[in-house]
Amino acid sequence: MHPPLVPGGFVMLSAVLVGIGLALRGGGAGDGVWLLAAYAGVGVALGFAHSPHLAAALGTVRMEYAADASGLVVTVNQVGLLLGTSLFGALFLHRQAEAGAGAASQALRGTLLALAGSAAVGALAGMARRRT
Repeated sequence: MHPPLVPGGFVMLSAVLVGIGLALRGGGAGDGVWLLAAYAGVGVALGFAHSPHLAAALGTVRMEYAADASGLVVTVNQVGLLLGTSLFGALFLHRQAEAGAGAASQALRGTLLALAGSAAVGALAGMARRRT
């Protein structure tokens, strides 16, 4: 396994999300190429963060429990995606309602910065030593 990839992926994700948030300060106009590159960076960072994490979660499971363990991991991931979409989606809609009409980029910027904070917490959690 590659333990540094998981927290490194979250550090990269946090930096990319802050960059996207900063790019949206002016409403996002004229930043199309940079935003496209930043969104590609999100995909790369998530690949670094999640692929080794899943391998580590399933790497020690005995063969006869592999199907059950993979089903559990997929279910937990789906619940996490659902909760993340719900929580950060609610934050986005709340910020957009506060900002008024035409302020979607401002609401998205605030939401991205909150996501970046969450990614930073994930990086710190990944770097913390496990106690045995």
